[in-house]
Amino acid sequence: MRVSMADKHPPIRRRTLDERFANDPVMRERMHQIADMRDELIASGCSLDEVENRVVEQIRLLGQELLGGVAQVKADEATVKARKEHPAAIRDIKKK
Repeated sequence: MRVSMADKHPPIRRRTLDERFANDPVMRERMHQIADMRDELIASGCSLDEVENRVVEQIRLLGQELLGGVAQVKADEATVKARKEHPAAIRDIKKK
């Protein structure tokens, strides 16, 4: 039996998706692009299986983009913190 995220989390949300994406125009635009692609595929007569495969692939890529962005922010924060805590540390050095 498959358990979906909807089964694990109650449908009550504090903010709407519009509110959540208001400060993230890149995410909002990508979601619109994915929805537009889905609509275009359906209108062009693609099978629902093909539409699903294409949408799932785009959402997977979106997830990679989002996690990559989060990872970069975390790495940048760690670098700033390390530089504050250890200002004398050598930043760039050639490996031998």
